[in-house]
Amino acid sequence: MRILVIDDYLNVEIGLRAILDGHTVTGVRNPGDLGKMLAHEEPFDQAIVDLRYARSAATGLTALATLRELAPRTATIISTTEEEENRLLYLLAAFQFFTPKALLAKSADAFVTRAVVEAIGRGEPSPSAAADPFRKAATMSPPVLDQVVHNRTELSIWQELARFDKRQEIASAAHVHPRTLDAFTASKGAAIDVVHAQFPQQEDPRPEAPAGGSAGTHGSNLIRVIHFARIHAQFFGDAEVAGLLAAHWRGP
Repeated sequence: MRILVIDDYLNVEIGLRAILDGHTVTGVRNPGDLGKMLAHEEPFDQAIVDLRYARSAATGLTALATLRELAPRTATIISTTEEEENRLLYLLAAFQFFTPKALLAKSADAFVTRAVVEAIGRGEPSPSAAADPFRKAATMSPPVLDQVVHNRTELSIWQELARFDKRQEIASAAHVHPRTLDAFTASKGAAIDVVHAQFPQQEDPRPEAPAGGSAGTHGSNLIRVIHFARIHAQFFGDAEVAGLLAAHWRGP
């Protein structure tokens, strides 16, 4: 098989080339260069796609979108590390808007890596179950990502929650009434509960209130959504994510 590795670290490609001996393994360091590469290469059977890139604003979503447009027959495998911050919502978006065949941890040993690649090459399901929670989240009604952010106004509120910590400041920056913000923070507690029910190991869903007593219902809700917004600030502020969400909200 011809396998494309999209990862900003050359040593990842070198390691995969050794593990996947007998297959042709080629790499590209930046999703932004992927279109040019695909225009001059023979088709690839699979692409192993890194989720985050240290020296580029592009993400694995960029690569998945380019592959869908220019190489739709290439099966995709997302490669990531559990230590990557802010990866959860990116993975939810990847599985909701694209159709990756597997999720492969970079820490996976050679046996697991080769088993996943070869099973997909044979048209079989991945022997790794890592992608299952993300597929389930994408097929819930409504999908988990839709429960977190459902329209442009909600996205704007999430963005401002990552920047400010006072109710009036957040509402003003998001151009909504403070009561609208209160309703948002109250409803998003349920969405955060769903996220943590599906992915219990991701982060602490219950940040402590500030010292000095109870923050009250509105205050407790606000503290919780601010905590979530700041963990996922890069996702909520990502222009490409905004474009994918906007297209989704517009529908077919």
